[in-house]
Amino acid sequence: MAKKGQTFFCEICKQKVVVVVEGFGVLVCCGKEMTLVGGKDMMSVWTSVYPTPKNGVHFICEICGQKINVVAETTGILECCGQRMVREEVSGG
Repeated sequence: MAKKGQTFFCEICKQKVVVVVEGFGVLVCCGKEMTLVGGKDMMSVWTSVYPTPKNGVHFICEICGQKINVVAETTGILECCGQRMVREEVSGG
């Protein structure tokens, strides 16, 4: 289960997301489970250079309620609990 604040990336398309609301589903992109960015590896250092945007795009799982904020959007398809996540535009208010 992903925890709030954790960053995940897709090894295929390099899409990066941050968990905003926890859920029990597994994050999938491009048909493969996303990789947790952690520790002091190179991806952790690279991701920390690009802060999460205040406004942007959120994706929500309609089954478990997990919500993620996209840090670097690509063409990858985000899934959780075996189905596509729903895109939610965030207004800049």
